[in-house]
Amino acid sequence: MMTRALLLLLPLLVHGKVVKETLVLEEWVVDYLRPTVDRQDSASILPFQHPAARKSPFDIPDAQRSVKYLVNGSYPGPTLRAMENDTFEITVVNNLFSEATTIHWHGIHPFATPYMDGARGVTQGPIGPGENFTYRFAAWPPGTHFYHSHMDAVQASRGIRGGIIVDRADDPVRARWPDYEDQLVWLADEWRDPSACLKLEGAVPGNDVCADMRHASFNGAYGNGSDAYPYPLLPVKKGTCYRMRFVLAGSNTENLIVAIAGHNMTLVSLDGAYDVEPLAVSSFNVHLTERYDVMLCADQAPGNYVVNATYDYACALTAGHFIPPGFATVPECVFHAFLHYDEAGVSSTPKDLGGTEGGARPAKVAGVPFDLTQPSHWNLTRPLVASPEEKDEADVQITLNLGIQAPTYGGPTDRPLTKGRWYFDLKEQDPPRPWVVPRTPLYMTKGTCGLPADIPVIDIPENATTVEVVIQNLSPNAHVLHLHGMPFKVVNVADFTSWCGLEQTSCFTLPWWSPFDVLNKCPTELRTPGDPDKKTGDELSFYWGCAYDPETDAKTRNLETPLLKDVLQVWQRSWTVIRFEATRPGYWYFHCHETQHLMLGLQVVFNVLPSQQPPVPDDVPSSGSCPAVHGVHVDYE
Repeated sequence: MMTRALLLLLPLLVHGKVVKETLVLEEWVVDYLRPTVDRQDSASILPFQHPAARKSPFDIPDAQRSVKYLVNGSYPGPTLRAMENDTFEITVVNNLFSEATTIHWHGIHPFATPYMDGARGVTQGPIGPGENFTYRFAAWPPGTHFYHSHMDAVQASRGIRGGIIVDRADDPVRARWPDYEDQLVWLADEWRDPSACLKLEGAVPGNDVCADMRHASFNGAYGNGSDAYPYPLLPVKKGTCYRMRFVLAGSNTENLIVAIAGHNMTLVSLDGAYDVEPLAVSSFNVHLTERYDVMLCADQAPGNYVVNATYDYACALTAGHFIPPGFATVPECVFHAFLHYDEAGVSSTPKDLGGTEGGARPAKVAGVPFDLTQPSHWNLTRPLVASPEEKDEADVQITLNLGIQAPTYGGPTDRPLTKGRWYFDLKEQDPPRPWVVPRTPLYMTKGTCGLPADIPVIDIPENATTVEVVIQNLSPNAHVLHLHGMPFKVVNVADFTSWCGLEQTSCFTLPWWSPFDVLNKCPTELRTPGDPDKKTGDELSFYWGCAYDPETDAKTRNLETPLLKDVLQVWQRSWTVIRFEATRPGYWYFHCHETQHLMLGLQVVFNVLPSQQPPVPDDVPSSGSCPAVHGVHVDYE
């Protein structure tokens, strides 16, 4: 009798070709605002130039000079591309001077080879400096994904990241736009020194050491309209439709709201792989590490049309606003590029945001401002192929609390990364357990050796297929969570607008601002402390959340048309309910993607079908002194 895992893998037994790539990681001294993009002048209006055209380190101003970790000499790294069910063989050559690394394939589900997921301490050990390792996994699921370092989160901020496109053999989008062309649009926040800005938090846990953000880039280039930093261009050809694959591959910025002047957009896919019923959107809010595929046709008069990317939370922290204690002033919160028609008569990028030629007179756009921060927007579209839940109740329900563990980081003598730790753990766990990296990868030891502390690893019963996870955010910070190895269905989202809406500033404020007007909107029995050592009085008014109530909240769940995702923002002091199918053997990470939250312990791992987890090939890097539970030599030729 076939196992669940084998049945799941049957579609992958028919393989396509082997796609071989090499990614070489090196350290470069560059202008961190345009690492591999030199000035765009009258001789060229291309958005990129060859890395050889970059500025000499001696020509870069001190304030912009930085060390970036480039992939094959470029940032972002080269885009990897394959057809669904092809096999990727990607050799990572670590030429960093002194740092080890790993690479995670964000959005790819290597469930036939779970030891290739690239999560340090979970599925593999690091690739040492001067060493290389070849990852082998099926190109699945089809869609827009990306790769990034999963060593310490800061390496990705320095540049170890790039796109992945897996083409679908029977692409439903082609039925409506048969001749579309692809354009991957890479969005990221950029930091001169992410090691200083993104490892610890500021005066209050949840606040940044540096400003919440400083700069954002389009396809690796920041622009402000100056001669040194012209606005980036997204080139299009008149009469051509584009599948614009937006990736927010940032570090700290929670989201960017994208709008393009004069052009209608149609949302066709969420998180790259999950097609939805086409929805006309005037803008869309892409959260950290989400992927949004939108169709856009270059059907307007040639010219330059402004593209805006707005970090709305940060706008209240710009100059001219009251900056609360514990926060830093943000220099800018809206970033710009231009949709550039090849046929436009201009010879260089615009100097201001008025647009040129047709772009100076853009038509009004249609559609809704799509934003999954808003609870009601989860019902604006639905999966293109219906996937209703077969069971009213899941086989297993787990409640995870997410919060801060006291004591908090306070002074120069406090050891870094030891206080003010975030946790993501079972509601019943007391005290909760912040994540600590195992000395030897979990997958190799099955957790029997090499654990420096008790860590949140959740064993899913092998007889359970449908797992429901209630996520309770017991903090005044939103969190963007990513699940490795599988998608999940979002079956319920709190309508937090009554107690913690965007317009309610007291929901985000510090204790001495006395936000009891927010606290009092949450029923007393649902007020749940986020810090287990602070349970009463004024202390509860800052670190708390309004917990899920199965008696009243279950009535709002959507089991018929839930959206599929692999990334999810959970709002401040709020809750969300997801479901996944526990049919993919492996140790699968579930963690916040905001860099300092990841560093400070906001991680959990699901152990799925341990009896069916395939053996680890002996070339997969390990670490520590623990022996692997099982290993096997595999001949890949």
